[in-house]
Amino acid sequence: MTTPITVPKWAQPDTNLAGSTVVVVGGAGGVGEGVVQALLAAGATVVATSRSAGRLDEFARRIDDPHLHVRELDLLDPGLDEAAAELAAEFDGLYGVVLSVADWGRQGRKPLLDLTDPEWEDQLRQNQTTVFRAYRAFIPQLAGDGMILQLNGLSADLPFPMAAAVAAGSAATKSLTRTLAAELGGRGPRVYELVLGFIRTRPRRLAGIDDPGWIPATDVGVHIAEVAAATSPIAGDTLHYFVDQAAGPQAAADQG
Repeated sequence: MTTPITVPKWAQPDTNLAGSTVVVVGGAGGVGEGVVQALLAAGATVVATSRSAGRLDEFARRIDDPHLHVRELDLLDPGLDEAAAELAAEFDGLYGVVLSVADWGRQGRKPLLDLTDPEWEDQLRQNQTTVFRAYRAFIPQLAGDGMILQLNGLSADLPFPMAAAVAAGSAATKSLTRTLAAELGGRGPRVYELVLGFIRTRPRRLAGIDDPGWIPATDVGVHIAEVAAATSPIAGDTLHYFVDQAAGPQAAADQG
């Protein structure tokens, strides 16, 4: 049964995704979990994916909602295109896809010039190639009036010392997403980039890392539900920022 969520003051009253299936890639992660909960609360059927079957099993037991489905999915798998097509066939079409993927790598915090070639190339694959492959696999499976949205961090715009490869991936995929939106030009599913500030997640709270001024992960999901349903006042813009809890999501001034 769907757990009630706290709805922010800026939320729109008529967001209803009943009858729509949304895939949340990385849905069992911290931010992804909040997105999944908000989409379920809006009436969507949600498919949460992860590379870890054990993580998905624990997630499904904890959320315990009949409209939640979990599937293993690796964006670097050679069979990704077929897996996306199989999901679309299984759920009689897909209305939305949310990409909540990021990988810090195994190198830890290191200065840019100390990164080895394998560490650099691994970060490119995990944080850039994954997003490119997700777009290529899922765009053809989406309804013409559906949407695909990438979640990103402020490192897309700001320096990120000791995590240069992560920042490079954030900046590159922000550009990739905006370029895809421009290339499609309204012909096909809507394409969005959502850049986030500090987010409150369940794993962070369990680790004792929390700040009431941070944005609840479910608020991120509320905005995504509104974008999917086209009830958000900024659903006509590609680039969104959500960096202040009280202000809510905002369209970027530069949409060129």
